[in-house]
Amino acid sequence: MLRPFALPVLLLASAFAQAAPYALNNPDHAAVSIVERYELQSPARFSIPYNGEFRSAFPGGFPFAPGSGLALKKIDKDGSLVFWAVSDRGPNGDAPRVQQGDKKLAGKVFPAPAFVPQLAEIRVSLAERATVTQSQPLRFGNDMASGLPLPAGTTGSTGEVALGDTLTTLAPSQRGIDPEGVSVDKGGKLWVSDEYGPFIMRVDPASGQILQQLAPGKGLPEVLANRQPNRGFEGVAVAPNGKVYAIVQSTLDINRETRATAGLIRVMEYDPANGQTRMFAYPIDPVYKKNGDAKMGDLVAIDNTRFLTIEQGKGADKKMRNVLYVIDIAGADDLGSKKLADGRDYEYAGKEELAGLKMIRKQRIVDLRELGWEAEKAEGLALVEGRIALINDNDFGLKAGIEGAASKDAEDGLVVDGKLAEGSYVLKANKEATELWLLHLKQNLSSYFPR
Repeated sequence: MLRPFALPVLLLASAFAQAAPYALNNPDHAAVSIVERYELQSPARFSIPYNGEFRSAFPGGFPFAPGSGLALKKIDKDGSLVFWAVSDRGPNGDAPRVQQGDKKLAGKVFPAPAFVPQLAEIRVSLAERATVTQSQPLRFGNDMASGLPLPAGTTGSTGEVALGDTLTTLAPSQRGIDPEGVSVDKGGKLWVSDEYGPFIMRVDPASGQILQQLAPGKGLPEVLANRQPNRGFEGVAVAPNGKVYAIVQSTLDINRETRATAGLIRVMEYDPANGQTRMFAYPIDPVYKKNGDAKMGDLVAIDNTRFLTIEQGKGADKKMRNVLYVIDIAGADDLGSKKLADGRDYEYAGKEELAGLKMIRKQRIVDLRELGWEAEKAEGLALVEGRIALINDNDFGLKAGIEGAASKDAEDGLVVDGKLAEGSYVLKANKEATELWLLHLKQNLSSYFPR
C-alpha cells in the first residue's frame, strides 16, 4: 500500500493568504492568460534521513523531491487534481574526478546512498494548496531499487564513480535506476523513463513493482546506448493508441564524436502490442554554444501524433531558457531505417543532409521565463482539461562545491587516494523550492498543427 504523508499547510507568496496559490494574470501574453503557482514542500516525516558530514546544513535531512516527472491520475469530485509523480535517483551532488591508475573518471557524490527512487502522489486543492500525499518505493521483485550507478560494463552504466560525502568510494548497484518521467496506460499501469539505461519501465502503481524493463539491445534500439552519461530518457508519454514514446534528454554521442555537433535529439516510439520501435528526429533550437547543451524535459501526449515537451538549457548568450513546444511526429522519417549515404547515423549529418530529413515539426508556446519561472529544471508535464501542469526538480535541496581551491566548481576537483587534491568538498542547501504551476491557455493545444 502507498504510505500517507503528513499534510502541512503550505506557505506561498507572502502577498497572498497562506492557503492560496499565487495567481499571475498576464492578459497580454499571446498564449497564456493565467498562471497558478503552488509551492510544494516535502513533509518532514518523509524527508530523507541524513547524519553525515554536512548534517548541520540539513538538520531535518534532505527534503523529498518528487519533481522529475508528472502525470494526471484523476480529478476528484471536489475538483482537486491528483497527479502521479516520481523522484529521480535521490540526493546527489556534483563531484571531483577520481584518479584511478592513469585515468581520471567522473564522480558523483551520494550522501544518502540507501535512498530508493520513489513513486509519489500529489494532490492540488485548487486555489488552496498542493501537497504530497503518498509515496511508494520502486522495486525489482523482493529487492528495492537503488539510485546508485550501475556497475561498469553493464547496460546503462554511466562510468561514474559513486562517492560518499567524505569522498570514499561506494559500491555500484545492479538495481540502479534514475527515473525521470511517468505516464499512465489504459490498464492503469505506469510507464517510467530512466536516464541511466536509457530504460523504459512498466510499473504496477499499487506495489511499486517494476514489471518490465526495456533497454538498448533488449527491446530498444541499440543506438540509444550512445546517450550522454545521465542524459538518457527524460520524458515518457503513452498515446491514446497505447504506444509509448520516450525522448532522450540530449544529443547522442556516437563514438564520442557527435555530442556537441548533432543537430537532432531522438524521440523513440515503442509499441507494447508487438515490440516494434521507431525513432524520430527532434530539431534542436540553433541558440546554444554547442548543440549538446540542449536538454529536453518531459513529454505528454495530446493525441496519437502530437505531444507537449520542454526544451531547456543555457543559450550561447548564457541565459537560461525553458521553452514549451507542441511537436508533431506525423510524416517524420523513421531514423531506425534511415542512414546517411555513407551508412553513418544522422547525428553526423550536416545542414544540407538534415534539410533532406523529414524531422518532427515543432511550434513554440511559451518560454516559462516570460512568466516568472526561476528554477533551472522544468521537468514534469501533464495536461488537465486544457491546462498545462508543470513541476520543477530542486535536486533534493542540495548543491555541491569546493572551498579553499582555485575553482569552486566541484567537477574541477580531483580525488587521489581517497583525498581531494586541493580544497575541501562541501554540500550546502540550495534553498530552491519545488513549485507546481498550472498554465491556463488562450487556445486549446489542438489548434497547434490542426487536423
